[in-house]
Amino acid sequence: MSEAGTTGTGSVRPPPEQRAPASKAKPPATEGKDGLVYTEDIDTLLGRLGASSIDGLDEAEAAARLEKYGKNRLPDPPRKSTLRRLLEQFANPLVLTLLAAAAIAVVVGFTDHEGGFLSRFGDAIAILLIVILNAFLGYYQERRAEAALDALQKLSAPAARVRRGGKVRVIPAEEVVPGDLLELEAGDAIAADARLVQTIDLATEEAALTGESTASMKDALSPVGADAPLGDRVNMVFTGTTVVRGKARAVVTTTGSGTELGRIGEMISSVGETKTPLEERLESFGTTILRVCLVLSAVLLGWGFLRGGRPWHELLLEAVSLAVAAIPEGLPAITTITLALGMQRMARRGAIVRKLPAVETLGAATVIASDKTGTLTQNEMTVRVVYAGGKRYQVTGEGYDPHGGFRHEGEIDLDLERLPAPLTYTLATAALCNNAHLDQDKETKKWRIVGDPTEGALLALAAKGNLARESVAPSHQFVHELPFDSDRKRMTVITRDKNGREIAHVKGSVDVLLPLCVKYATDDGVRGLTEEDRRTITHVAEEMSGQALRVLAICRRVRKDSAEDGDVERELTFLGLVGMMDPPRAGVKEAVATCKAAGIRAVMITGDHKLTATAIAKEIGLWDEGDEAITGSELAKMTDEELTKRVEHLRVFARTTAEQKLRIVRAFKAKGHVVAMTGDGVNDAPALRESHIGVAMGLGGTDVARQAADLVLADDNFATIVEAVREGRAIYRNIQKFIFFLLSSNMGLLVAVFVVSFFGKWPPLTPLMILWINLVTNGLPALALGIDPPDPHLMREPPRDTAEGLLNRRDYLGILYVGGIMGAAAVALYVMSPQDEQGLLQTRALAFSLLALSPLFHAWSCRSPILSAFSSKPLVSLPLFLACAASAAIHLVAILVPSLRPVFRTYAMSPNEWMLLLVLSALVVPAVEIAKVIDRAIRKQTAR
Repeated sequence: MSEAGTTGTGSVRPPPEQRAPASKAKPPATEGKDGLVYTEDIDTLLGRLGASSIDGLDEAEAAARLEKYGKNRLPDPPRKSTLRRLLEQFANPLVLTLLAAAAIAVVVGFTDHEGGFLSRFGDAIAILLIVILNAFLGYYQERRAEAALDALQKLSAPAARVRRGGKVRVIPAEEVVPGDLLELEAGDAIAADARLVQTIDLATEEAALTGESTASMKDALSPVGADAPLGDRVNMVFTGTTVVRGKARAVVTTTGSGTELGRIGEMISSVGETKTPLEERLESFGTTILRVCLVLSAVLLGWGFLRGGRPWHELLLEAVSLAVAAIPEGLPAITTITLALGMQRMARRGAIVRKLPAVETLGAATVIASDKTGTLTQNEMTVRVVYAGGKRYQVTGEGYDPHGGFRHEGEIDLDLERLPAPLTYTLATAALCNNAHLDQDKETKKWRIVGDPTEGALLALAAKGNLARESVAPSHQFVHELPFDSDRKRMTVITRDKNGREIAHVKGSVDVLLPLCVKYATDDGVRGLTEEDRRTITHVAEEMSGQALRVLAICRRVRKDSAEDGDVERELTFLGLVGMMDPPRAGVKEAVATCKAAGIRAVMITGDHKLTATAIAKEIGLWDEGDEAITGSELAKMTDEELTKRVEHLRVFARTTAEQKLRIVRAFKAKGHVVAMTGDGVNDAPALRESHIGVAMGLGGTDVARQAADLVLADDNFATIVEAVREGRAIYRNIQKFIFFLLSSNMGLLVAVFVVSFFGKWPPLTPLMILWINLVTNGLPALALGIDPPDPHLMREPPRDTAEGLLNRRDYLGILYVGGIMGAAAVALYVMSPQDEQGLLQTRALAFSLLALSPLFHAWSCRSPILSAFSSKPLVSLPLFLACAASAAIHLVAILVPSLRPVFRTYAMSPNEWMLLLVLSALVVPAVEIAKVIDRAIRKQTAR
C-alpha cells in the first residue's frame, strides 16, 4: 500500500500531516460531534483523534490511551456465583413451603422429649433431603450446559496489525486504542471499529453483525449519509468482522464496549431475563397450592384449639402433616429430572440446553422468528445456474464443496469429460479470474473459502466441472490484474497461454460487460453478437435476478499481439452468465412444513435484501398467499403500535438492525405469542435474549449469540429445532400426566389426613409416613410417566393456549374424584376398625399401606386422560412397570423388616389384611375406567 493513500478507485489524498499537524493538546475522542464518525471529514477526524495516517501513534501515547480508555475487549458476560445458583434452586413456592414445614418439624422435635433422634427429627430430615436433592439436580444440569458452552467460547480477534511510530507491529487485539492505525489485508479479523483512510479493492464479511450474506465492498472516499444503516457505512470497518479481499489502512475510532459489537452487548444486558411459560405456570401452580395448604392447616389448627384437650405441639404437628400431605413434594425434583432427561435427549440430537425449562418452552412456541443467513441458509455462496451457449445448466453439489456436476434443463447429468465448449470456457475463466482459494478442514473434511465468498463460489463451480484452478493454472502464466472496484464493476486477469497468446479473463456486472462484448461463444464456435443475442442474454439475466440470484457475466478477449495498444477490456467475447445465492440448508423445507402442520408460524428476520429474502422464503415454503415483506427502513417509520397491528401479516423482515429485531420480537409477544428466536450473529443476540426461548447456532454462530440463547444447536441444523418442538410438547404432556398423578394421589392423602384429624381418637398419618408415600412410593411412577413415549400425533396439534394453566377444569374434577375414592377407602378402614388404641394404631398402618399402594394401580390410568388403560400403546410401559414394581418392593421393606417397623409404625399383617389391602388399593382402576367411559360418551355427544 502506498504511503500516499491510494484508494480502491485510484484516487490519491495528500497525508494530513503535510497540511495540519495532529494536535495532542486535547485528549482524543472516540466519537464525532454527533456520534457519526462515518460522516465526518477524514482529515478533521484524524486531527481530532490526534492520529497520523502514516506513522500512527507513538508507544508512549498508545500506553497513555490504553490506561485511559481501558483494554479493547467486551466485558465478560455476567456469571452467577455457585452460591447464587444453588440459592436460585430454592426460589419456588413449593420448595419454600417445604422449608417452612421442615422448620416447624424441627421445633416440634425439640418439644418432644420422648423417643430417639430419628423419631423426633425424622420428618424434618426427610423434607430437607428432598429439597436439597432437587437443588443439586437443577444446579448440576445447568452447570453442565454452561460447561458445554465454555468449550465453544472464543471471543474477539486475538491479534491486530498496527502501525506505531512508523513501524508495523503485531500486538494483542485488547491493546488496540482509539487513534491506532490498523493495517488490514485479506484474512484479518478486525479488532476495533475504525474509519478507513486508504483502501485497495477492500471487501469485508459482516454477516455476524449485519446479517448480510454477501461481502461488503468498502471505499475510504465514499460519502455516507447520516441515516445510513450499519451495512451501508462503506467507509467504516467493525469489530467482529473479517477482511475477505484487498488491503486497507484504518484509524481506530472506538474500542471495547463502545464498538457496535459492545453496543449490542449493552442492549442484551438491558433486556434482562425472561421467564419461560413453564416457569410461570409452575410458579403460579405452587402459589395456589401454598394458599390451599395455609388455609387447610389454619382450619385444622383452629379446630384443634377449639376442641381443646391436646398439647399445642401435637396440633402443630398435625397441621404440618396436612401441609405435607397437600404438597406434592416430589414435583420439583421430578420436573427437574424429566427436563434433565429431555435435555440429554436433545444433546444427543445436537442441541445444548442452557436452562432446563427451555426444553419445554419450544413445545409452546407459536412463532419461530428465524434469521436467514447461516440458519435457514448455509452461509456459503453457491452457483445454482449457468447460462452458456444459449443453454441453461443447473449446478449440482453444495456450497464450497468442489464435488458436483451439471444438468441441462433438469435432464440427466452431463458428462464432465465432454462439457460444451462455451460452458468449458466459462468455467476456466471463473477459475482464473479469481483471488480466493478453497481449503478443506483435515478433521471435519468440510470445505471453506479463504477470500471473497463470490469468488469462492466461482472456484467451486469450476471444480465441479473438472476445471479446478490447480488443473487450469499451469497452462496459463499470470501477466497482470485489474482489480474489481465499485466504479468499474468488473475484474480482469490477463494470462499468457502455451501458444503465447495473452487472454483477458473478465467477470463483472451484466449491464457493464454486455455493452463491451462484440462476439458470442456458441457450440458451433465464436460468432458475432447480434442485437437479438443481447436481448436474450438481458432477459435471462433479469429472470435470474427475479429468482434472487446474484448474476455475473463471464467474458474474455484473446490478444494475439501482446504489444497491441488500447484498453484490454474491449471487444470482448461473451461466454456466459452465472447465477449464485446462499442456498437453503438441507432439511429446512421439510422442517418448515412440519412447523406449519403443528400450527407454528415461521417468519424470517434478516439483514439481507428484501428480494433475496423473499425468494428464499418462497423456496423453503415459508411464504403463503397474502404474506407481506418489509424492510428495516420501512420499519423505522412505524410506531410500535403500528408494528403490533401489522405483525401478523408480515412474513419477511429484510435489512433489519439489532434494535429492529428486538422490536419485532416484542411485537409478537404483545400479540400473545410464545416466541422462539433463532440466529447466529451478534446482531441477533438482543432478540434472542428478549424472546421466550433463544436458539443460537453452535458451529457457525458467534459467542455473543450463544451466550444470549437458551438453546444452542451444536450442529447448526434448523431441522433440529423441529425435533426440539416435538420434544418440548412431549415433555409438557408428560409433566401434565405426572402432575395429575401426584395431585390425585396427594388428594387421597389430604382427604384421609383432614377427615381423620377431626376425630380426636383416630391417629392421623405421621409426616414421615406422608413423605414416604409422596417421595418413595409415588416418586418412581411419576418419573416413569415423565418419560412416557410421545404421542405420534403431537406435531399435528396446534400449540397450546398460553392462557391455559398446567391443568384444566376437567383435570381438577378428576383429581377430586380419584382423591375422594382413595381417601374414602382409607377412612373406611378407621370406621371398620376396633376403636381401642391398639386397633387404631394398626388401622393407621393399614391406611399408610393403602395410600402407598393405591397410586401404583392409579399410575396406569394416568397414561392417557381419555383412552382406557387397557387400550394404551404399548399396553405395558416397561419403565412404568419397573417403577411400580420397585416402589412396591421398597414399601414392603418398611413393613417386612422388623427393625424398620418402629420407625414407620407398621406391624406384621395377616393374609386377610393383605387381601383387603390389595382389593381396596385396586379399587381406583375400575372407578377411573367408568369415569373415562362416561367422559368419552359426553365428548362424542358434544361433537355431534
